[in-house]
Amino acid sequence: MFQTMEGNARPHRTAEVIAHEMHSGGPATQAELLSTLQSVSDNIMRLAGKLRAGRDATADDAASITEQQALAQQLIGRLLTLPASQA
Repeated sequence: MFQTMEGNARPHRTAEVIAHEMHSGGPATQAELLSTLQSVSDNIMRLAGKLRAGRDATADDAASITEQQALAQQLIGRLLTLPASQA
């Protein structure tokens, strides 16, 4: 099951989704932002476990976790700026 989850939660896929949302011009809903934040959080936890265990960890993993943390901060900021009617 871990391999399936790992394959489905690739950091580059999450980054692509966020980039598409940012450039589409339309505001994302709270549900979309929360779903994306959950995906980013899953990526961070997976990468942190991989880096901590030291198994198959690469410099790319360290860079990816930094990118994922930045994406999480960006998503949290967007969630905090949503109007009360959407929240």
